[in-house]
Amino acid sequence: MRNMSLEDLFLLVKESNEGAFDELYHRTWKKLYGIAVRRLQDENVAKEIVQDIYIDLWEKRDRKTIQDIDHYLCQAVRFKVIDKFRKEKKYFDELETLVEKLSDGSTADERYIQVELQTILNGWIARMPHKRRAIFQLRYNEDKTVKEIAKLLGISTKTVQNQLLNTTNTLKDLIHKILFMFF
Repeated sequence: MRNMSLEDLFLLVKESNEGAFDELYHRTWKKLYGIAVRRLQDENVAKEIVQDIYIDLWEKRDRKTIQDIDHYLCQAVRFKVIDKFRKEKKYFDELETLVEKLSDGSTADERYIQVELQTILNGWIARMPHKRRAIFQLRYNEDKTVKEIAKLLGISTKTVQNQLLNTTNTLKDLIHKILFMFF
């Protein structure tokens, strides 16, 4: 089995060959663990995610049609990391640039990423305090100036500037995390 390709091993896994599964695991787990630990910065959570991926692969082996098992496993890690962040409510700031970059979505994976990024952005906006959300939406969705926003909301321009600065800084941190996670 050591001379077999990963795809050939997976074909045997589909037939419930435990030896092929073990070989597939031994050849790929370090790479998957490396991806997970880089993105999560937590060795224990990374181990759990990788373990979950292999459990899922084994349990659904007869229902999966996979052309490139290495690519599939790497993408599975990325998606599990996204799910982990979502469950922990680690939502991110403005992802519009990333969403636009991936918006042509020529592959299923890119489309999934686009949907995930939009979901994260929408969740982040929805959890903002009311006034900050209003300022953010007026500035970035309606392209209003700081003075126009201050007048519309009956607050000082300094307050608008401070709220936008805080939001922008939070967004920058999020974009760094997302870029690190996806790329």
